[in-house]
Amino acid sequence: MRQHIALSLLILAALGISASVYFYIETRDLAGIVRDADTRAPLADASIAIAGNAAPTDAAGRYRLAIPRGKHTLTASAAGYAPAQSSINGEELFKRTFAIDFELAPNQVSGVVRDAETQQPLAFAQVIVGDKVFDVDGKGAFHLRGVKTGWIIAAKFPGYQSTTLTLDGAAREIAVALVPNTFTLTLTDQYTRAPIANAFVQIGAQNIATNAHGGATARRVAPNAAIRASAPGYDAAHATASGDALALTLRPNTLAGIISDAATNQPLSGALIYLGNQIAATNAQGAYHFDNAPAKATLAVKAPGYRRAQIEISQTTRTDVKLPAFQAKGIHIPMGLTNERVLELIDMINKTELNAVVIDVKSERGRLAWESQVPLAKEIGASSGRTFELKTVLERCRAHNIYCIGRLAVFQDTLLASERSALALRYPNGKTFFENASAGWTNPLNADVWDYNIALAKEVSALGLDEIQFDYIRFPGFQPGLYAGANASEEARVAAISGFLSRAQKEFRATSVFISADVFGLTTATDDDQYTGQRLKDLGPYLDYVSPMVYPDTWTDAAYLMTHGLGIRNCRDAVQCPYDIIFNSYKRAAEKTNTRVRLWLQAYAGRGDYGIAQYKTQKKAAQDAGSVGWLFWNGQGNYDVRMFAAPGQ
Repeated sequence: MRQHIALSLLILAALGISASVYFYIETRDLAGIVRDADTRAPLADASIAIAGNAAPTDAAGRYRLAIPRGKHTLTASAAGYAPAQSSINGEELFKRTFAIDFELAPNQVSGVVRDAETQQPLAFAQVIVGDKVFDVDGKGAFHLRGVKTGWIIAAKFPGYQSTTLTLDGAAREIAVALVPNTFTLTLTDQYTRAPIANAFVQIGAQNIATNAHGGATARRVAPNAAIRASAPGYDAAHATASGDALALTLRPNTLAGIISDAATNQPLSGALIYLGNQIAATNAQGAYHFDNAPAKATLAVKAPGYRRAQIEISQTTRTDVKLPAFQAKGIHIPMGLTNERVLELIDMINKTELNAVVIDVKSERGRLAWESQVPLAKEIGASSGRTFELKTVLERCRAHNIYCIGRLAVFQDTLLASERSALALRYPNGKTFFENASAGWTNPLNADVWDYNIALAKEVSALGLDEIQFDYIRFPGFQPGLYAGANASEEARVAAISGFLSRAQKEFRATSVFISADVFGLTTATDDDQYTGQRLKDLGPYLDYVSPMVYPDTWTDAAYLMTHGLGIRNCRDAVQCPYDIIFNSYKRAAEKTNTRVRLWLQAYAGRGDYGIAQYKTQKKAAQDAGSVGWLFWNGQGNYDVRMFAAPGQ
């Protein structure tokens, strides 16, 4: 019996202990939501912990956790947020059902991005956390939410070295200092590789100058900042900043040099130098200078008394040119010859001392040797009746290095005077003047006549002439009753002729073509215009060459001028003393003008029945006097090859 009682008591005790244990570990579930305190957005993967138990929130921020009886502390935490706690009395949970929600405040870090040297804030720098980029404000300040311990924060700003910081979770205020970068630029001469000092350099908004070694240093240079470097005498160079150093070369754009005589080495003053669209004249020392010269170009040099020169230049700042002296020894080729006859004369030139040809490109009748596109020439049919092809002749001349002069009759122009009477030279009563009842003259005072002839001269020169020679650049001489009003005075006539030549000089300056003029031989012996408007001292300044036509045959009734003008004694008729006429004509002409004088000589029989001996005598006189070459005139283009020496003699 006792045993049963004891056993029963033991069972009851065990049941009591079991009931007590059960009572102690009995739990109820607690649910809730964890949210961001600022945005109210649910927080996934937050942790809820109590009495050693923990549970994560789901994607909607919800959690469910078993809560035992008794008093406990419930903790909610999430990466990047400050933890939150709540005291829980488990007994209350067993009396009723309730939920506990949490709102977690994001961790926050504030700071200012500054220049490490000046401590000035860097407005609108960038702060980077992970794949997120934050722009700081205008005072360089930034504010980060949800910062996690161990996060790496990077900061960058154009012109500065980037930097990174690792958050320790405790700091709430951080300072970010960016070190300015250093950018070095080196400038050198593209041709010589020498450093360029005192160059002007713009890097972004910074303006600096290079030092004696061609170097320039800039701070705080933003990537891809625009760079422009310039210096006097150089083309500017452009680049963009990349890395911390850059080497640039500047191309020199000046060209200078000395033009001199190839034989004497004496500098040539007044030579014209052509470089693209630029023209320069040498000074008294023969020096020239161009700015903005291209890297490659053709340099052309023109000086009266010398051969034109063309030099190809490439990557240089200096080109000296020595010009060989040139004296034209030429013959006249009149309009009306056949192509075959002209080519025969060119062949003769190649076999003799001759080196030049004077081709009629516009005759006294107003006919042209080429198909002109000048409107007035087309209207009056000036290009009709050509007998030889000018382009073919010029090509042959160039092939044989023959100096080509285009002779253009100006104011005697029968065709224009006949077709356009308003442009003709007329008597005071309005009647058109015709010399010997056939040769028409245009008015040397008329600007339209000037324009027409200059337009023709420019057009034909462009075909390949070395020189344009104006003939009949005068009034028709003494003509009873012709001169009245504007052309009545010598000064007015001289002004008209000089004015035309001045205008022509300006028009031709842009070309490398020489200009010259034929004048009456009597101009060498007198200072008045002889009713022609020709005075050497007035015409010379506008010409490269002046060519007095000193044919002895034309000095008729000129004994006074021969004696008092040329200083020739004991010569009753000029045809009897060709040497004296030629020699003294040159000497008097050279006294009246500084322009180079190149004489026209007589190559026809004339009154003196001239032949080989007289032709050679004239040539010798011209050479002895110092004429810058000579030109022989024959109206039919007939020349005896025996007149001329062999090549090189």
